[in-house]
Amino acid sequence: MKKVTYISGGVGGAKFAKGLNKIKDIDLTILVNTGDDEHIHGVFLSPDIDTVIYNLAGIEGEFGWGVKNDKFTVNNELKKFYDMDFRIGDTDLATNLYRSQMINQGKTLTEITKNIKNKFELSCEIIPMSDDRISTKLITKTNKKLDFQEYFVEKKGKPRIKNIVYEGSRLAKVNEATISKIRSSDLVIIGPSNPLLSIGPILSLSKLRKELISHKNVIIISPFIAKDAIKGPSKKNFEDMGFSPDIGGIKKYYKNIGNKYIVHFGESDNKMNTVEENILFKKIKDSESLARKILNYE
Repeated sequence: MKKVTYISGGVGGAKFAKGLNKIKDIDLTILVNTGDDEHIHGVFLSPDIDTVIYNLAGIEGEFGWGVKNDKFTVNNELKKFYDMDFRIGDTDLATNLYRSQMINQGKTLTEITKNIKNKFELSCEIIPMSDDRISTKLITKTNKKLDFQEYFVEKKGKPRIKNIVYEGSRLAKVNEATISKIRSSDLVIIGPSNPLLSIGPILSLSKLRKELISHKNVIIISPFIAKDAIKGPSKKNFEDMGFSPDIGGIKKYYKNIGNKYIVHFGESDNKMNTVEENILFKKIKDSESLARKILNYE
């Protein structure tokens, strides 16, 4: 059985995870970004972890995050006390209340994530990049320092940025079990996630980055089609940080990490390590089809 480690962040990463998880004859581990984690409304949120779990469980909301047909009773009551843009549905809130309670009892994020994914009867492993806190901060062109959720939710991803800081990454520890998973994997896949905001926090952990550089079979799926983002502000972010939103920029950003790169049809740089496939996942069968093709690459 082929061992696969998939590195995921954001909705784009979760959509491919959904197709990959449909393949039953692999040993799948999903390593998830936690740079977006935040205390909001008194509870501890791990948005990317929950987005992966909800997608694999088939209960994700219409935009790929949250829970389908969720109610917002608590959220609407809170709005009577103060203005807020961040919305948490009632069912989603229950997950975050559980996480918060377990953290208060001294459980690690890895342990908590395992319990949550077991509730949804998911067979693959889902692990956070670290049990320690790492926070993605964005420094705007006007020198304002924004938390990720402030930038992404309140500011709608509109401010132009001049720097990104992954606070806490230098001191954060990576579990040895995570390192062992990567080393023993036949294949590592980095999803079509925002390179800077969803994958960048993971790469900021030097121990993880070194393992990926050392691995001989890392496949990277581009998050860009026709020099535009498939979803979210990744094009602006990439350009602001000096990268072009195409295969050239992707290879520059993931230098020494990627062994093979997947781009959309017609967007290859004609190099031996670049492959053209359909990377626009309109339906789950699209991501499943790409996953099967990747698993059959030599």
